[in-house]
Amino acid sequence: MVAGDGVRLRAVMTGSPAAPATVLLAHGWTCSTRSWHHQLKDLPRILGPENVRVIAWDHRGHGRSDAALPGTTRIEQLAEDVVTVLDTLAPSGPVVYAGHSMGGMTLLALAEHRPDLFGERIAAAAFISTSTGNISHRAFGLPRQFDSTAARVAPRAMNLAGQRLERRAQKLATKAEIAEAEKAQAAALTRAAARWRALALGARLQRPALARLVFGVSPDPAEVDILLADLADTPGQSLAGFFEAITQHNREEALEVLAELPVEVMHGTRDRLLSPRHANRTAELLPNARLWMYPKAGHMLMQERPRDVSHRLASLVRRTTHAKV
Repeated sequence: MVAGDGVRLRAVMTGSPAAPATVLLAHGWTCSTRSWHHQLKDLPRILGPENVRVIAWDHRGHGRSDAALPGTTRIEQLAEDVVTVLDTLAPSGPVVYAGHSMGGMTLLALAEHRPDLFGERIAAAAFISTSTGNISHRAFGLPRQFDSTAARVAPRAMNLAGQRLERRAQKLATKAEIAEAEKAQAAALTRAAARWRALALGARLQRPALARLVFGVSPDPAEVDILLADLADTPGQSLAGFFEAITQHNREEALEVLAELPVEVMHGTRDRLLSPRHANRTAELLPNARLWMYPKAGHMLMQERPRDVSHRLASLVRRTTHAKV
């Protein structure tokens, strides 16, 4: 499908296109539809493939969607893209929106700018390992004394890092082009582009450290591999631009739009990227929400506790369709 500014968005659908209810799965920063692979498979099995269509899409600048155009690495833009997804793939029927991390922030931006979509269209929501705002407070596992420094310096540092990665990509791409011409292998450039991201991003943040930062206790190595692959595929522009957008995210007031909807809030107690206080705050501001804390789980809850997340989402579908499925 194509967004309003011409960016192509890649989506995956399971279940039935004619199902009465839809589950939208919005992934987080530097992730892709692959992070939802359990739910894409589980929800049609739990609810019946004829009863639900499950849609996951790659945000612009992520996965297999087009790169984000200059000036569009904003959460508000991601919210506009949600409207494109709805209009194109789920034009009717109740929708359960599940947002992980930046995907949950996108839902709040949508509530802020398009409250008319909530109720009959977006009928229920799940906030998974996400936040309403104030990200720079105890962010990214930093001690409290670095709060003000993180808020001031981190966006600039990530922008510089993104620019450096893109310059390095151009140099490596040139080398790959030479090698490809010499070896006449059409796929060499694609493989080289993937390798440079893995090397550039992995040089200082090796696999064990990344697993400790993002996942909880004893993560499945296959799930860590998915995150590493997604991270390697994320362009420097998206890495930097959306990071800055996340640090500026503050949309507590938008929760009022969801005050009458069924809402599930899910978070891991070992989340080092967004501490459990973010989930507690969301639940505090939404008295209708049900709060679920998962001991020893980290930030990638739908990969670490897939069965629980899938069944919570299935419960929301049943509530929006009045237990008909």
